[in-house]
Amino acid sequence: MSEVSEVSEVSEVSEKEKEFPDIDLCYKAMGLSFSDSPERVERTYLRLKDEYGKAIRSPDVTERTAATEDLKQLEELYTTITGSLIYKDYAKEYERLTALKAEQQAARAAKQSAGGTGALVTCPHCRKQVASHLAVCIYCHGKLSSPVEGLMSKVLSIFR
Repeated sequence: MSEVSEVSEVSEVSEKEKEFPDIDLCYKAMGLSFSDSPERVERTYLRLKDEYGKAIRSPDVTERTAATEDLKQLEELYTTITGSLIYKDYAKEYERLTALKAEQQAARAAKQSAGGTGALVTCPHCRKQVASHLAVCIYCHGKLSSPVEGLMSKVLSIFR
């Protein structure tokens, strides 16, 4: 069973190596680099398609025929790029990383709204703003207490 998977893995790698020069030329023909994101490929394709679509509606017959040919070539390039194994692997990885970044950003926003490291308090000693999660002021090195600890120290100081 593992021999079959090794053979299919080797054939997949060799297919990727074979298609690389063709895909690279397709990227260059569309004005893209091989490392551009799938979103950029899509945006470039739509932009070029719009440009050729406007040229097709031109009153000049030669411009219309040239635009029609360019549009056909653009469709071929885009189909070749998006149908390649390299692009599909890259798109899958890009989508995974985009989702991970969005998840991290959402966690960061939730942490800040919940009073995490983004919340500031005023130091009772020097009156400067410091992060609420600190135990000691970074400016005057005075002890920072939570509201409950501050209340307890005031209450207990009355009985001294």
